[in-house]
Amino acid sequence: MGPLLDVRSVSKSFGPTRALRGASLELKPGEIHALIGENGAGKSTLIKILSGVFRPDGGSVLLDGETFAPAGPRDARALGISTVFQELSLCNNMTVAENIFVNREPSLFGLVKRQAMERAAAEYLRTFGVQLAPGDRVGDLTVAQRQIVEIVKAVSASARVLILDEPTSSLDDREAQRLFDVLFRLRDAGAGVIFVSHKLNEIFRIADGITVFRDGETVMTRQRAATTPDEIIHGMVGREISQVFPPKGKRARGAPRLSVRDFTSPGKFRDVALTVCGGEILGLAGLTGAGRTEAMQALFGYAPKEGGVTELEGRAVSVRSPAEAIAHGIMYAPEDRRLHGLFLEQSVAMNVSAASLRACSGRTFMSRPKEAALARTMVEDFGIRVGSIEQDAGALSGGNQQKVVLAKCIAARPSVLIVDEPTRGIDIGAKIEIYARLRAFADEGGAVILVSSELQEIIGMSDRVLVFRAGRVTGEVAGELTEEAVATLMFEHAQHGDPQ
Repeated sequence: MGPLLDVRSVSKSFGPTRALRGASLELKPGEIHALIGENGAGKSTLIKILSGVFRPDGGSVLLDGETFAPAGPRDARALGISTVFQELSLCNNMTVAENIFVNREPSLFGLVKRQAMERAAAEYLRTFGVQLAPGDRVGDLTVAQRQIVEIVKAVSASARVLILDEPTSSLDDREAQRLFDVLFRLRDAGAGVIFVSHKLNEIFRIADGITVFRDGETVMTRQRAATTPDEIIHGMVGREISQVFPPKGKRARGAPRLSVRDFTSPGKFRDVALTVCGGEILGLAGLTGAGRTEAMQALFGYAPKEGGVTELEGRAVSVRSPAEAIAHGIMYAPEDRRLHGLFLEQSVAMNVSAASLRACSGRTFMSRPKEAALARTMVEDFGIRVGSIEQDAGALSGGNQQKVVLAKCIAARPSVLIVDEPTRGIDIGAKIEIYARLRAFADEGGAVILVSSELQEIIGMSDRVLVFRAGRVTGEVAGELTEEAVATLMFEHAQHGDPQ
């Protein structure tokens, strides 16, 4: 049987920049095929070619043996290729059912058959095992729930090829497993799935084949059973990486740096207590909606709380705004870097210096030489790939954007650094660099609070782990950290009911 989708030596340039240079990929019927590579490797360009957004400069694409040259995204969907992009395209003011069937609503004499549409939507939602109603307004859903709706929308269009770009970036393990179960059913029905992810554990869990891109080219294609994570990483970054996570324990844990107790915000989190010491990375684990992010936003003064005490080095402090948090030496790198972490239309230099205005000022006004010097230092320290410090932050790859966010935080010389999903949606090379920088900050005496949905990341980076469930801290794992120990705490409480 021939390939369902056959990408042959495709090239694409944008001005002098060659995004793809002879990229190839084969997708068989009934196969989940992983596409992996560092940010800037050409994955997104190929996805947009297959989605009808771009046209290739050279090479060919065959679908079922026929030339595939869609006039646009709608044409690509009509021909059988549906794509779920990392940046969701839902209409927040419309219902779940309306989003699933947008532009193809069941109708009679021009009138939408709403009941039939909602029944069909409910059936698709049941296959995912999610508790969503067809009439729910999308704008009221969590990020994870909106991701599921986007995927249901693509699946419902009877796609022969489904392309998923970082589909689990906002999902916890249980939600991701529901998605994988649906993908397995699609595969068993003969559909082909292209699965783009930076999470190697997921790829080796579900993929049948793996293709690696580097610098716009295909550098290797392997069957999952015939390769290893180390070989894939070497293919992506072109160098040997003996250890993804940096070694722990270079510095003895110091005195308590920050403590909170009785943190409460009704409906979000309750009676949260934690302590993080200098030289320590404290991991916060939990399922989506467990309250970790909301509690950390309140700690940073970004979100309100109705009760709680914050102490820095044993002294009670009041943090009612991010400005007060920064003044006390607390910095926060948010989960959504594009929405909350960066000024996308401003320069890298401006973004890096945004929390260090006093250090970059003269007697009266901002000192551009000081700002530029700080930016150049942080760009070099973090290995940020940028043509110029005057380049807009929005023009950088996801990994480099995340480095800018962390550079801004560390440039402010905080004593406590809170990082929320610091490696979401970025490639393994950028992850390794960020892990090294966070560990170096802790080794230099800083205190780090790490919020992450990736258990491997939590285990690999943390010195201790607190587990959140339903807005409360329900357990701690210290000493020898294992995924089993953390997962047991997370799911044990899910089985026995939420804490009251």
